[in-house]
Amino acid sequence: MAEPDTTSLADLLDRVVHRGAVVRGDVIITLAGVELIRLDLRLLLIGIGGALSDTVPTFEELPR
Repeated sequence: MAEPDTTSLADLLDRVVHRGAVVRGDVIITLAGVELIRLDLRLLLIGIGGALSDTVPTFEELPR
């Protein structure tokens, strides 16, 4: 039987750092239907080689 292709965590992290990734999320804390706290979270993951190039978008250029 042929073994299925497996990707290690190190390979996956290498791909993410090489290409870059954007993680977005919202956290909203409400009480009785009233928003008390709202957080808009954005995280840009990229390697130093990619960060030094001119092709990396800034947070303002990322889609909202």
